Amino acid sequence: MEPDRKQTDDDNIIKEYHEEIITKAWSKRLKTIVAITTLILAVVGTLASFKAASLGNQVVISQNEAFNYWSHYQAKTIKKTTLEAELYNIEIELAKTDLTDNPKLQEELYAKKEAYKQKIAQYKAEEYTLSQMAKSAEQKHLATKEISANFGNALIFLQIGILLSSLTAISKIKYYWYIGAVTGFIGFSIFIGSYYKYLTL
Repeated sequence: MEPDRKQTDDDNIIKEYHEEIITKAWSKRLKTIVAITTLILAVVGTLASFKAASLGNQVVISQNEAFNYWSHYQAKTIKKTTLEAELYNIEIELAKTDLTDNPKLQEELYAKKEAYKQKIAQYKAEEYTLSQMAKSAEQKHLATKEISANFGNALIFLQIGILLSSLTAISKIKYYWYIGAVTGFIGFSIFIGSYYKYLTL
């Protein structure tokens, strides 16, 4: 019985020693991994924060730009409509006036008619250009707004990942790190996708 008991005690000591060595090694490795994870998430979170703020300003600028283009478009439309009304009145005058009655008046009316037609054509061309520019500015506004919101969403996930990684370092419970790593990876993926869209904006 004595030899068996001694062997059992030795086995337990060896087992405890191995477990202690493995636990210590894992703890050191876990500390390093948690620190690196927190650092990466913090850096990416900072970049996401800067980009969200920067794009927030661009959202306002692009919205104002689209508004200005539509304002110019409306101004051109009003001028064009006024000239069309004037042109209509000239055509009525020409229909009422006989060529033999007042040739000089006829000549003046025809000259005005041609001038108004050219101006109306110019306003139509400007209307088209301004409408295209306004639509382009609106699309840019919507795209910028979406990307800015995505950077904000990425920042939320990254901050949750940082929080859970920090909690792991405090509590020494590795499962928090697993959840934080997954959450941080989601935030990192959203950040990369948003940054790619930003570069192609």
